[in-house]
Amino acid sequence: MNLTGFAGATMSAIRQVDTSYFIALVGEARAGHLLEWSGLAGAGRPTPLRIDMIDFWRCCAQNIQETNDESHGLADQPVPRGSLSVLVSAAKEADDLAGALRRLSEAMRLVRKDCQLALGHGRGTVRLNFTPTGAQVLATEIYTECFAVVIHCALRWMTGQRLVPVRVRGAAALRAMGGELLEALHAPITRRGSGVSIDYPTDALHAPILPQKYTAWGEAEFANFVSMLGQGGDVQSEQDYALVLAALGRGITSQEDVAASLELSAATLRRRLAAQGLSFRGISNDFRAARLRDLLAAGLPLPEIAERLGLSDERSLRRFCVAHFGKPPAQLRACSTKDVENSNSVRQSNEFYGLK
Repeated sequence: MNLTGFAGATMSAIRQVDTSYFIALVGEARAGHLLEWSGLAGAGRPTPLRIDMIDFWRCCAQNIQETNDESHGLADQPVPRGSLSVLVSAAKEADDLAGALRRLSEAMRLVRKDCQLALGHGRGTVRLNFTPTGAQVLATEIYTECFAVVIHCALRWMTGQRLVPVRVRGAAALRAMGGELLEALHAPITRRGSGVSIDYPTDALHAPILPQKYTAWGEAEFANFVSMLGQGGDVQSEQDYALVLAALGRGITSQEDVAASLELSAATLRRRLAAQGLSFRGISNDFRAARLRDLLAAGLPLPEIAERLGLSDERSLRRFCVAHFGKPPAQLRACSTKDVENSNSVRQSNEFYGLK
């Protein structure tokens, strides 16, 4: 499920990460399996030295789906899928960011044993300290960085604001590990000690928690996360991109119907997207490309896949597949993992995308 072209506007802003960073997180065997699943390795293709950061995140998400462990095997006991959504749901019940951070730190003590979150205050700043609870090895330090980035994106989603940190500190042990993950926070980074610290300006604490069109972060989790991760500043474009993706995920395929679901006219949606350098067709193609691998791996016949993706027929599907992946559906299906051929994996995939 390579995310090539998944976020045309966001991909240009996303860097790459050393493959060794991913291998250190999940282990060599799991990394090899997931890189082959993503189409980045295997079938005679050498393991790349670096991978797009968006592919890194998708492989991490797939690892969680397959193992039902959000800690990637690093916690003393598996952390079931959905635990992160519980944390975010608890935090977003607050009135402002200050309350959300308090609720988040309290919920983490109950829900997550793999990482601790503590709040601190400095001169004009509030600090989030993420500390791994296990042995301070490379894998736990990498995992803590991943967790910190996801929480930052969730806070942006809750407030609808940029929340650009004043500074970020990462683990010294990752200085030579290609640990560019923290660059997604768009702030100066230093490396010393263990864990991650994110310093936000104190003024940000007054940011209100906005009512969301989703009852839980998990309902559009990956769409929101990719949008927050890939774009540094334009909150409106982040929100519109995520809203259109979520509508597509609910099976709404036409621009007119998507606009109506957002209580907008098609012309207004077109103008808003164009002002942000986006287009409905581009976002729709990004979504289709991201979903296509899942549907192929699930063993669905090509006509049904075309229908689910809102394409007119099997010929249109073939043209789309070749244009985005450089190979026809049969070859792309052969690159996909066999693990999602059972109904349980198909259900998990649909849940991941917010589909019913």
